[in-house]
Amino acid sequence: MQQKTITTLLKTEKSGSTFTRWGRNVCPDSTAPVYKGYIAGKKYNEAGSGSDTICLPDEPTWANYTDGNQDALRGRIYGTEIDINEPSKIFPYNVWEQDVPCVVCLSDKSSVLMFPARANCYKGWSLQYSGYIMANSHVHAGPHNHICVDFQPEFVPNGARNDDQHILYLIEAQCGSLPCPPYVQGRELSCVVCSKNDD
Repeated sequence: MQQKTITTLLKTEKSGSTFTRWGRNVCPDSTAPVYKGYIAGKKYNEAGSGSDTICLPDEPTWANYTDGNQDALRGRIYGTEIDINEPSKIFPYNVWEQDVPCVVCLSDKSSVLMFPARANCYKGWSLQYSGYIMANSHVHAGPHNHICVDFQPEFVPNGARNDDQHILYLIEAQCGSLPCPPYVQGRELSCVVCSKNDD
């Protein structure tokens, strides 16, 4: 069924696009899953390895390999947990130390874009999902890229322990070179992922 939906979307005369839905393992309506998996990246306090956050598939395949850590100089990748233990109720339920999934989705729209610091789409764009900008904490040495985590995240089964590996935190605006207003000191940044309405 999944492959049939993807094939149908690809056969349309319009060009399509893909996007990652961070924090969920299902795609929005009118899009099809390419694959689902786990949010992953570098350890929060390590200086090396890749700085980007990626969606690792839940069905990996292997080429040549050797098991076990082989070399202290090789990069490493870890699963992801959300570390938000505060009373402000940013998310609708407790997300503390939960491991989070992801899904890569195929849309028949020509463009899909994440708009940071927005709670709704611009005119001419349609909402795919909304959430919050997340990355590493400002006090940790290892940077992560900013991603838009769904405001109602799902969790990896049995993933509620504190592994302290690749960790996501909310991002707050800081006034100075960033003008306030329109931004507000310390306010958490929302985000939306929107598709372009093809005319």
